[in-house]
Amino acid sequence: MKKTLKKLAAVVLASSMIVSSGIIAMADEAAQTQQASAATDLSTDPVATATEDQRVIDFYKDSIIIGDSVADGFSKYAMARKQNPVLANISFMTMPRYSIHEELQPIGTEGVNHFWYGGTQHYAYEIPALFNAKHIYLSLGLNDIKSRPSIVLEQYQNYIGQIVAANPYADITIISTTYIHPDAQTSLSGIKSWAFDNDTVRKLNSSMKEYAAEKGYGYIDIANRLADANGNLNPIYCTDGYIHQNADAYAIWVQCLREYAAAQNYAHASDALWAAAEAAAAQTATADTADSTGVIEAIPVNA
Repeated sequence: MKKTLKKLAAVVLASSMIVSSGIIAMADEAAQTQQASAATDLSTDPVATATEDQRVIDFYKDSIIIGDSVADGFSKYAMARKQNPVLANISFMTMPRYSIHEELQPIGTEGVNHFWYGGTQHYAYEIPALFNAKHIYLSLGLNDIKSRPSIVLEQYQNYIGQIVAANPYADITIISTTYIHPDAQTSLSGIKSWAFDNDTVRKLNSSMKEYAAEKGYGYIDIANRLADANGNLNPIYCTDGYIHQNADAYAIWVQCLREYAAAQNYAHASDALWAAAEAAAAQTATADTADSTGVIEAIPVNA
């Protein structure tokens, strides 16, 4: 246990020393989002004006959502409603067309997109430390399901494995891959067992839910909360007749996050470990400061 805490304390201390230069790079985008939403009257918006349970607010401190264009839509929704204290606590690293299979390719591969932060491309497993995030939420899959389901599942598991290896004390929560508009589903030539359709999405979600249970990760089912009677993305929640979602859909995302926090009894499995590590890191920092100022701790003569 002491070795575990010592190692975690080192991680915490190192993370606290990271200069978040990417904040400057992201400032322009944030400003543009705020300007774009400034003309929208949110005075009656149910999420912007919500009085949140303090336990939910605290639960989402130090959290980050990593994902594709659907998650990117949620990030913009959240940015416009930063007065909501739950959304204010969540960081985002999202990108349109972001996919698991491209993430697993080396940075610099032609035609492959990785996240940019601080003027540099980064692998997903590096992102949590850059944001000092302890709780990682993944919203992925729609840019991958044209591959064989077994391959997508293996790649998703490898993706998570890389994140866990680099962030061994962070909580992992998988957000279900959301469905496709009923008119946007397409079959794949010569293939009968899967396609870009909602049956394939359901197969992926079922597999990832089982995987989460096996590994002790969290799982949030948002997909079925946005589904119509036939198991498609309900058109009332879709902006483009494809996969992207509107504010009414993202209000349901927020409700799902609230319910997930309650289901977890407003606590993460690693909370106690992080608290102990942060205390150890603080002691280390104090000792280093004392050494640098020449202060020497008195040692009893009979020690």
